[in-house]
Amino acid sequence: MRTRTCVPHKMKTLILGYGNDSRNDDGVGWFVVSELAKLNLPGVTLSTAHQLEVDVAETACAYDQVVFVDAAIPESSAAWWTAPVVPGFESHAVAHYLTPGDVLGLSQTLYGRMPRGVAFCIRGHDFNFGTTLSPETKLAAVAVVGQITALVTKTELETV
Repeated sequence: MRTRTCVPHKMKTLILGYGNDSRNDDGVGWFVVSELAKLNLPGVTLSTAHQLEVDVAETACAYDQVVFVDAAIPESSAAWWTAPVVPGFESHAVAHYLTPGDVLGLSQTLYGRMPRGVAFCIRGHDFNFGTTLSPETKLAAVAVVGQITALVTKTELETV
């Protein structure tokens, strides 16, 4: 009988900032990814997209976790919030629109592997044409950069 030992390794993380970077605060996901790129975090792949599409599911299946970052127009007064992504798939009125849950559900269905997912939503205030974040959204985005950095630097997996 052969004995195997557990070896800790850094979790492979995909961070995906998405939204329309030509609509001021809707580009906050792109801003967060840009700021994270300056930190050179080990085990982290950074990506941006206009919206979530089916091909993201194929990319996601190669990672242990996927962090989704997007702007939101919430009922809540919170500047930002985070939540685990619940996998699934729903048909949407807009055919080219997927949610983070859709991406993870498709990853499981199409590729047999589903990473853990977490969403960071940052409250947007200005969605007019432009490429500048509002002061409130930028402040929240900087806080989210700190939270994501803490998340990816403390997470380790035990593998057999």
